[in-house]
Amino acid sequence: MKEDCCNDDDCFRLLQEGDSPAFHYLIRIYFPVLGRYACRVARISSAEAEDVVEDVFMKLWERRAQFSGFGEVKGFLYTSVRNGCINVVRSRQREATRTATFIQLYGNEGGDSDEAEIIYSELLAEIRKSVDALPAKMREIFILSHYKKMSNEAIAAHLNLSHQTVRNQKSKALALLRQWLKQKNPLLLIVFSVWIHH
Repeated sequence: MKEDCCNDDDCFRLLQEGDSPAFHYLIRIYFPVLGRYACRVARISSAEAEDVVEDVFMKLWERRAQFSGFGEVKGFLYTSVRNGCINVVRSRQREATRTATFIQLYGNEGGDSDEAEIIYSELLAEIRKSVDALPAKMREIFILSHYKKMSNEAIAAHLNLSHQTVRNQKSKALALLRQWLKQKNPLLLIVFSVWIHH
């Protein structure tokens, strides 16, 4: 670090100057605190909390010049972690709904949900293999949209593309995936429809 972070104001000033040791100092101090906050507030796993906090710190570095004081930085950290946790919980709820829908449709009369869960998981793996076979830019847009749940506007800004390009690439990706999955196994297409709409 160019100078010691004697206090929050010093740390903030160095951070705005792009001083990476000041940034790493912030990570050392606040990463465990924010991770604990995420686990306590949202009751998510420590691994999920780490992912959320890592993402928040990346955003902080990208936006470091936008803050007017250390209080704003702290507010950003806590608010962003809370929002990230909400997204994790929503994603988990969507996945639970998808699984329940599939088990309801394909679980046997004896209620062997374990077998249905295994089948569903394997079918999801097949869908992911097909996603990975998409052209690079199309694949990236599809993953940001359907796995990361980003809006078209957010994807366009993130990838520096027009909204129309994002919409076109998403439509082409869906058409290709439906075509490939139908050829592989008609059941895959049904699972894909359940997955894409929850």
